[in-house]
Amino acid sequence: MTETEFLDQATKVLDAIERRADTWSQDDDTEIESGRHGPVLELEFPSGRKLVLNLQTPMQQIWLASPRGAFHFGWREGAWVDTRSGSDFWKVFMEQASLEAGRRLADTD
Repeated sequence: MTETEFLDQATKVLDAIERRADTWSQDDDTEIESGRHGPVLELEFPSGRKLVLNLQTPMQQIWLASPRGAFHFGWREGAWVDTRSGSDFWKVFMEQASLEAGRRLADTD
């Protein structure tokens, strides 16, 4: 994958997460603040805890940091997968976001 292809695919993920956070805030009454600064996206939950997503361009990975751990995702066979467990990005992200929200969040996009 070229750097341009990586940035295109990874940026789509950050865009989708921002849309989800907006939807959760509007439809699910879960106030989640999002802030994006270059390749870093922060989501702050009502508890004050955060999820931080960071694009690691040289490694062609998306990193997700949560109070419960850190995850590194690489592009494999058309999907972002955790480099350790092989879990799908969206599954891990939704689990972590739901834990921080204190309830199961709707999986929308």
